[in-house]
Amino acid sequence: VVLPALRRPVPELAVVCDTSGSMSEELLAMALAEVEGLLRALGMARQLRVLACDAAAGPAQRVSSTRQVTLTGGGGTNMGAGLAAAYALRPRPAVTVVLTDGYTPWPDAAPKGMRVVAGLLGDDAPEAPRWARAVRVPFPG
Repeated sequence: VVLPALRRPVPELAVVCDTSGSMSEELLAMALAEVEGLLRALGMARQLRVLACDAAAGPAQRVSSTRQVTLTGGGGTNMGAGLAAAYALRPRPAVTVVLTDGYTPWPDAAPKGMRVVAGLLGDDAPEAPRWARAVRVPFPG
């Protein structure tokens, strides 16, 4: 028997990983480490939808391990395209985490009905837009 007080609903979640040319191998490794942390927080039975995005978003990857993530890209940067791709997913994520160095144009507003958390990777990442919840992820050490 699972009592109502012991059950916690887990919102649908998507992750957009910046794979533009400005993302170094160290920053990509940091992004994968954050994906690993999200997978652990969601629990073993859950999968996470990950989208690689440079100037355009790649297809969503359902993963239960970071070994399953393929980060392709290396061109320009447009995290607005990644957010639009996450918004188009079904079921639509309640929260989308964008892991980026921050050097990207952002849309004027968050997609309606979807919260955005901007994981700003590295020590020199610029500010995120006001409508996003910004979390700074400094270089390790």
